[in-house]
Amino acid sequence: MSTLIENLRRLNRKERFFLIGMALGKPDFGLDAAFRERLSAGFGVAVPDTAFVAMDYHLNWIYAAAALAFGTPIRGAVHDNASGAIDGTQEDVDLLVAFEDDSGLNHLIMLEAKGVTPYSNRQFEHKMSRLRTIFRENGSSRWPQTQIRPYFGLASPRNPVKLRRCLCPDWLRVNGQIPWLKMTLQGKLTVFRCDEEGRPNKESAFWTTRPG
Repeated sequence: MSTLIENLRRLNRKERFFLIGMALGKPDFGLDAAFRERLSAGFGVAVPDTAFVAMDYHLNWIYAAAALAFGTPIRGAVHDNASGAIDGTQEDVDLLVAFEDDSGLNHLIMLEAKGVTPYSNRQFEHKMSRLRTIFRENGSSRWPQTQIRPYFGLASPRNPVKLRRCLCPDWLRVNGQIPWLKMTLQGKLTVFRCDEEGRPNKESAFWTTRPG
């Protein structure tokens, strides 16, 4: 296991990750074979079944894992944050898949998922700004090209058409496009407060459900 991936494991402090792992009897998340094939095809890289997988993984943790692996790898030391790469938020990626290939290159696949709510250009722009700070414009100038390669993609029921993709750094694009994976949601209902006619009303004493 590479130093980067070991750092990613140690920095993972997401309670839901450990709770779900405990509930399913799988403390280490593993990728479904069919999904792994979709990832490999979408990002143009062979994803192994031994890849490290985490959910709701903070961008601060990603930066720290890489900086400790390729920068000044001294845990507990005080590091300069003039670039603002470590910020005061808990901004994250919904799914992180990381692995080292035979050449020693570490691949980081980050997925942003939306199911029942749309992508927001404001949120997208902020995340792109963070990724630029962490990986810079070409994805490799902060750390040696032979050590780390980041990827970023979208997962949703429909490929968003109003998302301002011009905001993203160049390294996000695969064959000129941001990778997108179709995500299927089945039989979902939304619940909301309404008036007596079923019209949305946050102040009313009634509620109902609708498909969606």
